[in-house]
Amino acid sequence: MAAWRDVFQIGAVAVGLDIGKETIKAAEIRRSVRGIELRHFAIGPTPPGAIEGGLILDREALAAALPAVLREAKIRSRRVIISVTGQNVLARVLRLPPIPEEEIKQAIRWEAERHLPIPVDDAVLDVQLVREVVENGERQLEVLLAAAPEGVVLSYIEALDAARLTVDAVEVGGLAMARALSQMVETGTRVLVNLGASMTELAIVRGGVPQFTRTILSGQEAVSRAVAIPAPRQDADAFALAPGLDELLTQLRRSLDFFRAQFGGTTIDGMLLCGGGARIPRIDRHFALELDLPVSIGTPAGVEPHAGLDPASFNAVAPQLVVAIGLAMRAVA
Repeated sequence: MAAWRDVFQIGAVAVGLDIGKETIKAAEIRRSVRGIELRHFAIGPTPPGAIEGGLILDREALAAALPAVLREAKIRSRRVIISVTGQNVLARVLRLPPIPEEEIKQAIRWEAERHLPIPVDDAVLDVQLVREVVENGERQLEVLLAAAPEGVVLSYIEALDAARLTVDAVEVGGLAMARALSQMVETGTRVLVNLGASMTELAIVRGGVPQFTRTILSGQEAVSRAVAIPAPRQDADAFALAPGLDELLTQLRRSLDFFRAQFGGTTIDGMLLCGGGARIPRIDRHFALELDLPVSIGTPAGVEPHAGLDPASFNAVAPQLVVAIGLAMRAVA
């Protein structure tokens, strides 16, 4: 059936919109007979003060800026898939006893109360059955729970409605990141890190399946301040001089320790960095030294730029487009 599904999807087009504190990233992809093509993309400025901590503070300013980014990208579609992020936005793989699939959504509401930082009634939940596993002779279901505050989700939908855009889906940013990087994380256990302007999204993927996501309220700004600090010696590591970056690394270590504790000391095989912060020179080397992990730069996998696009222009910003492309892939991949 998968092959027939792919045939029927040929020609399907989807647009992903990743709205951050400093930049808006738009990507349009299309399924062709050769695979998935990136047709158009653009990165434009977010109005100052419009977004903070994943929350929309100035809906009118954001609504006015969105059409300009789509025009720059030459994207005509007015249907988009967007992401949300923030401290109360998360995704987790949970285990349930074997129950009929139609009962999973009801069962997960009770289980979600143990994991959500907000009341279940104030959250928008999405549930996906991952697989069935057998542990200690007992069958269990692995279920991926994604959750976000309802007020946050509605504020994004209202802002895009004001921009005359239709939201086809809203997704946790960490899951879109994992989808775009899926071919780089098919085996083993890897940490994916989207280094944004003021926030860092983290997703840990095991065997190609996202296990949990987390948002850290520190990001590229802390790294940029480190780069701007004059090193006392020519060979000194300026990254080590920024307290903000040190706090970010501390939070990343805690996330890795939490995961290892939850999964019985599972070995983490490496880290992929994406987002605007991934473009900072030597940042991968510094993270590798501090976290004692192999670290590389993540770029969208399984997506080929259309012949009309300049490959050099795309490659220069590819790490920054990971989430936008991952969002679009939700509809056509």
